[in-house]
Amino acid sequence: MSGFLSHANNVIRNNKRKRINKLERVERYIGTESSEAVYKEASQYTLNKVRDEVQEQQRKARRKTILVFTITGIILIAVMYYFLFVHKFSKEVPLIFQF
Repeated sequence: MSGFLSHANNVIRNNKRKRINKLERVERYIGTESSEAVYKEASQYTLNKVRDEVQEQQRKARRKTILVFTITGIILIAVMYYFLFVHKFSKEVPLIFQF
């Protein structure tokens, strides 16, 4: 057990030494040269492919939104039609339905 504890202490000490100090953290956050990301230049084919995928996702989202609003509207109109023209109220008609 003591071997394990001494090994754990060594690991903790080594990790402390490898940790960056606060000044280095601030420099990385601000965006010094060491923290700049370098990307390969994308080909026109890749850009077109990504654009087409994004446009397809937007089309699907629009279709879904239109479908939800259409179904909700149809249900709402059907309920209103039922209560306005089909349903026979007992003796009293609620004020909201009086003409």
